[in-house]
Amino acid sequence: MAAGGTARWPPVMDNHMPVQRSGPVPQGAVAFLWALASSQEEALRAWVEENAPDGALVGWLHAQGLGPYAYHRLREAGLMAALPAEACEALQRIHYHGVVDALLHERELERVLQALAGAGVTPVLLKGAALAHSVYPAPDCRPMGDLDLWVTAEEMPLAQASLEAIGYQQWVKQARPVALQAQLEGEIQMISRTPGGGLVELHWGAFPGQWLRHASQVDVSGIRGRLASIAIAGRPARILSPEDNVIQVAVHLAINHQMGHPWARGLMDVALIARSAPVDWPGLAGRARAWRVATATWLVLRLTADLLGLGEARVALARLAPPSPRRWWIGRQCDDRTILEMRDIRHNWLRFVYQLSLVDRPGDAARLLGRALWPTNAWLAARYGRSDMSIRFRHLLAAAQGRP
Repeated sequence: MAAGGTARWPPVMDNHMPVQRSGPVPQGAVAFLWALASSQEEALRAWVEENAPDGALVGWLHAQGLGPYAYHRLREAGLMAALPAEACEALQRIHYHGVVDALLHERELERVLQALAGAGVTPVLLKGAALAHSVYPAPDCRPMGDLDLWVTAEEMPLAQASLEAIGYQQWVKQARPVALQAQLEGEIQMISRTPGGGLVELHWGAFPGQWLRHASQVDVSGIRGRLASIAIAGRPARILSPEDNVIQVAVHLAINHQMGHPWARGLMDVALIARSAPVDWPGLAGRARAWRVATATWLVLRLTADLLGLGEARVALARLAPPSPRRWWIGRQCDDRTILEMRDIRHNWLRFVYQLSLVDRPGDAARLLGRALWPTNAWLAARYGRSDMSIRFRHLLAAAQGRP
């Protein structure tokens, strides 16, 4: 860690309930996800009457990042008393932890937004920072690890200086130098020394990374033209339009996370965005196709429709679906079981095969593979500090071994 201080790591872990990835899926889990994603209390009540959640289901929900939201929905429906004591107590522990963590994040976000406003910067909230305050019923329902804020390239120096003025320091990972992050529209990570502070990521773009740079064509000016204003504790911020938000969350989950963590919570994000405001599904599909992220968006929407009952997305799915052979191939790498069993391919070579399968055009796959193995001199200089042949072959060897 380049900067000192103590961050909140991890933000949603509970010492009494260790997270377990992969393993048996609790009975009734899919039906519970449908009920949880539904806005109707009757669906949740009917499930509880037939399938009282036990400790295994609560542990699974916790690992999926859905424990706080499940507690909120069950409590609001007056169903907590119907749960077995073990499940009730476990959900309460998750809830209490979530409330404390959400309060810390909310106070931190208020301080950050106030500092940025003083410099004339109004950021765009992304991911958890946006979703917790716009589509979930309460901020404690949506766990998050850091605060993601999108600013323009012109605003970045002002934003960084504003955070430094209130005690944040830049944190640079060796494999992700700032020059490379700027080139790929990534982020500057700022970590606080202040008690209760954590990690704030200042993003150059909402669609970062090597895959998106070479395989997509996102209309950034169009996104910015559709932003909506929001106030948090009286501080100004902005959020994406519903359609852009669905695409951004879907692409981030499919490409940047390779459908790994947060699994079902990522799908719940999509479902709640779609049900918090009217979504122009044909327009969303047209936008995803124009941006060349149709396949990645289709995958996440299909899984959300299957596992959370987002039937209204079928209109978009029909327009986004790749040809049948490709659907079969993608399904071999990622299907419903991937989410339910919390499988993770982010740290082995299979992630490259998976990512190549999600490009919309064959030429983009060839370009992506070529640049992964033989990047530009500018990329090498940003990543390693120089671009001579020894560095190029060092990178080629690392890529062949499946290392970043």
